[in-house]
Amino acid sequence: MSQAQLSALADRIQDAWENGRICSLVGRGCRARIVRIARLLDAGRIDADRALRLAMEAEGAAMCFAPLPAEPAR
Repeated sequence: MSQAQLSALADRIQDAWENGRICSLVGRGCRARIVRIARLLDAGRIDADRALRLAMEAEGAAMCFAPLPAEPAR
């Protein structure tokens, strides 16, 4: 797992919430998790295989939550 691959996963999640395919609340948290995973990988705190597993879990979780209906205008 490279930084480019982690960045691509984070970008896919962001794209999904921006296009209304997933919940933005969950998507933002999962994207933040992948960013944190990338930092841990950079720091040598986790290995590439574990980074891949954790990032794929975050992506999978993000894709499980549909967006909530929009709030009514006030």
